[in-house]
Amino acid sequence: MKVGNRILLLLLGAIAMLGGAGCGGGSNCPNTIFKSSARSGGTTPVAHAIGTVCGPGTPPGGGGGNTAALLYHLSASNILAADLSTTGTFAPITSLTPPTLPSSFSDNMVIVNKKFLYVPMGDSTVQAFTIDRASGALTLIAGSPFTAPGGADTAVSDPAGRFLFVGGEVIGKIATFQINSTTGVLTPSPGSPFQSFNLLSADSMTVDGSGKFLYAGQLSPSNPVAAFSIDQNNGGLAEIAGSPFPLGVATVHADPSGKFLLGVAGILDQGNPINDHHIYVFRIDATTGAPAAVAGSPFLTISAPFEFVLSPSGKFVYAFGSGSTGATAAMEGFQIDATTGALSALLGSPFTSLPIVQDCQFDQGGGEAFCIDSLFGTKISVLTANPTTGALTHTVQDLSVSNNFPFAATD
Repeated sequence: MKVGNRILLLLLGAIAMLGGAGCGGGSNCPNTIFKSSARSGGTTPVAHAIGTVCGPGTPPGGGGGNTAALLYHLSASNILAADLSTTGTFAPITSLTPPTLPSSFSDNMVIVNKKFLYVPMGDSTVQAFTIDRASGALTLIAGSPFTAPGGADTAVSDPAGRFLFVGGEVIGKIATFQINSTTGVLTPSPGSPFQSFNLLSADSMTVDGSGKFLYAGQLSPSNPVAAFSIDQNNGGLAEIAGSPFPLGVATVHADPSGKFLLGVAGILDQGNPINDHHIYVFRIDATTGAPAAVAGSPFLTISAPFEFVLSPSGKFVYAFGSGSTGATAAMEGFQIDATTGALSALLGSPFTSLPIVQDCQFDQGGGEAFCIDSLFGTKISVLTANPTTGALTHTVQDLSVSNNFPFAATD
């Protein structure tokens, strides 16, 4: 995202912002949570036992009732927080003092193990905070900001939350860190930063569900996808045989099972300039990490997708794209065959009755998807997910903000 465009969008958002968030009624607390896994370019769930999302406790702020999820988003150079209560109220946490960042140029933030928030700043540094689960407050981690040589535009972790990988949009270097599980302090992995000979950008990154391999897209589908094995002791990277792979995609996300890598030709802040109406699915070789197209791939979509999100259960994928006029189209949903990787459209897809959104992130349990109307826009919506059918419902009143991107959620 170019700096000039970003500043203009933020100014327009501030002008358009006239009020705070309202509240919605009804219960949006699912009875069970899913086993979670990593998602690139956004929150990073960690695997945990099946249980209930809604537990006892005092809400951290604006909501009335127990807390189901916390959401953080950048507003100018501050990190603001919101609370989704188990009674369906989605509201800002007004009791907190927002942490101030040195700039408003971040494109990404990621939550690890529900405890730590990391914000790559686009200036070769990563800001790091601990999350107070009772109040939602953020506290700067000792040593923050941490240096990420080669740029810091995107961050992802492995599913277990042991390592953090930080990539740059215009410099193809990947900084890797070991995460202290108690303090959140980042320690550079030996040999960091890493760079593939053909890696020009590491703007879209994902770790497979087994935590063994890292994949990096490069802003354009004409650029190959780089693939690395992850040292399980220190997070170091080594390029795998055959990398980089000409997969025809720019944005990549791995499914939580460790079996599949999915991709689209578009990218969130650039759209889909080649108008490719497909989602590509590749099977990951469990030993080598090499991706190979599954039978039937690529799978046809109605819009031209520039981003997509996988449910933490790994059963569903939701795509965001542009229509024939170039405007953002209705979200599409697909079920993933756990054996073959084939995609089939969900009943009711595309979801024309839901808000038009450009990106969503699930909480770790998979019960709620938090979605933005546009990059650096003024609205955040909550969609409740049916764990059996993948259907999404919109019953919580949207949150109005001065800026909604980047954002990250945790249950």
